[in-house]
Amino acid sequence: MSRIKKSFDIFSRQGIKFLLLELIIVFLGVYLAFLFQNYTAKQHIESEQNKVLIGLKADLEYFRLFFPGFSTNAERLVQNWNEVYSNDGHENFSNWRFIQPQYNYTAIEYALNVDANIVDYELNSSVAEVYQELLKLRHAEQLITEIAMSYQSLPKGTISQEQRALINAHNLQKFRLFIDRSVDRHRILRRIAEISDKIMPVINDRFDPDELKSIELELIAKQFSISNSRQIDDYLPLLLQYFPTLSEDEIRSALTSQE
Repeated sequence: MSRIKKSFDIFSRQGIKFLLLELIIVFLGVYLAFLFQNYTAKQHIESEQNKVLIGLKADLEYFRLFFPGFSTNAERLVQNWNEVYSNDGHENFSNWRFIQPQYNYTAIEYALNVDANIVDYELNSSVAEVYQELLKLRHAEQLITEIAMSYQSLPKGTISQEQRALINAHNLQKFRLFIDRSVDRHRILRRIAEISDKIMPVINDRFDPDELKSIELELIAKQFSISNSRQIDDYLPLLLQYFPTLSEDEIRSALTSQE
């Protein structure tokens, strides 16, 4: 009996060892799978973050680079129109058409709908502010288009003085509305540029310096159409202002890379 008991004890101890070993193997397998899953999820989040940030930078760089000029031109036109209107006159505004969407803000819309792990609350709030102004801009441009379509041309042939006066009165009234909505538009353009400029340091800080430089050079090459060297000289002061980490030679190279 003692021999049987001894054999049983040996087998029991070995069984416990095998069971413990099996439990350790299972635990390690589950733990390693968990680590791999976390690593994969982290890689996916980082990749998605990078994609979204590059897209946002492209949209916002366009707004802060070009919208100030759009706004200045629109403001200058408004001043001229106000002068004409103050003399009881109007211009033919029938050719003002804004086919929507006028501007590309796909990355902004995408960023507002992704998980908070990808776009945090701070950045989301700032992007939402730009998006609200873009919706206002779109509305202002739609109203301008509708007003432009209401313009009445004088019919060919002879018309009575009364008809002529009615058409002119109609166009004068619509011209006032057209000017007012154009004021809205140029002010919104300016606000979008200012907000975009304010957000840009937040986005830039999320790239390492070499990656940021590569992204900015690619954006310059894509967003500026250069036909002669004089245009390069015209663009340089603006680009050096907005991309202070880039040298003049690097910017010139990016501008001429599309030729």
